[in-house]
Amino acid sequence: MSSIRRCTWKWLGVWLFALGLACSRGDSRQPQALVHESYVWQRDWSPELGQAVAEVPSELGALRVLARERSGSARTPVDISVDVQALARSGREVVAVMRVDGTAPLEGISLQEVATHARAWRAKGVRVRGIELDHDCATAALPAYADWLAHERAALGDLALSLTALPTWSTSPALARLVSIPDGIVLQVHAVRAPTLFTPEEARSFTEAWSRATGRPFHVALPTYRVRLRDGTPLSAEPREVARFLAGLRERPVEGVTGIVWFRLGHRGDPEAWSPSTLSAVVRGESLDPRFLPRLVDVGGGTLDIVIENTGRVDAPAPARLTLSGNLEVLDGVGGYAPRGTSLVARTPPRLRAGERRVIGFVRGSEVAIAAP
Repeated sequence: MSSIRRCTWKWLGVWLFALGLACSRGDSRQPQALVHESYVWQRDWSPELGQAVAEVPSELGALRVLARERSGSARTPVDISVDVQALARSGREVVAVMRVDGTAPLEGISLQEVATHARAWRAKGVRVRGIELDHDCATAALPAYADWLAHERAALGDLALSLTALPTWSTSPALARLVSIPDGIVLQVHAVRAPTLFTPEEARSFTEAWSRATGRPFHVALPTYRVRLRDGTPLSAEPREVARFLAGLRERPVEGVTGIVWFRLGHRGDPEAWSPSTLSAVVRGESLDPRFLPRLVDVGGGTLDIVIENTGRVDAPAPARLTLSGNLEVLDGVGGYAPRGTSLVARTPPRLRAGERRVIGFVRGSEVAIAAP
């Protein structure tokens, strides 16, 4: 019996040790919270953009600000009229970004072009963290890119360097050397393959492939914008789709992903980018259900404007149909809406940003009411 007890206690101890080890491994694998940053990519610094920088959602950290550009095959230099004082007042860490067209050779181009801006901003009170290069070169050009980058990196001093990267580079034999040069990498998973702007499935595939190929920490750049192709085809990064990718990343982390960089910070004068409240809702994982409130506004002379307001936090298409009741004498629509019986109908409803209101028609009559969509 004593030998049986000793054996039993021995195996119990082994089992408890194994259980503790498994628990400790489980704890060590808990995913770290992702940091969130944003690109400020506008070339025209309007007052609305300056206000957006001052009111950046609290969920976002550093701002990566376009400061210098070499555009087109002619490598035309472009300086961006950045509101440096707005950056300083924001108190945010800032990365000064230089964009060099992917088709442009790097001969005659230097990172000092953007480093000069970064140092000047720092002297004016901006919390400059470093610089970034956005150069979407062909995969075959990566060896030459790495050579150029290694030479330029040596002269940056205390400025940290990050690069944007394309998923297509993950198959290049030159990738290991390239990613060893900068301090950080931002993997772009949007607008990679025309005519697609973004899908969660493709973005996940790109992210996993990059992780396997590099084995190094990196950020992922996610889209917040709409664009129209040359043939007129509209493409849009829908909040629900981007949120689905983000939720998947939280539930099933990809090795090496440490943060998200949002492209780009929107503002009231930029209708093609998400509103800041939409971006905040996606980052927080909040409900993305739209909320619209229709109203009748007396403008005098017996006429009522028909107004629709987005009272939610998420940009969304307005209702395609609004129905009225009462004794309608005149009913007409504007902005894509047209009367159909006692309703206003839009074939392609306008997209309203969070907090935006729009007049979509007018009505005359008595005892007029409008039904909630």
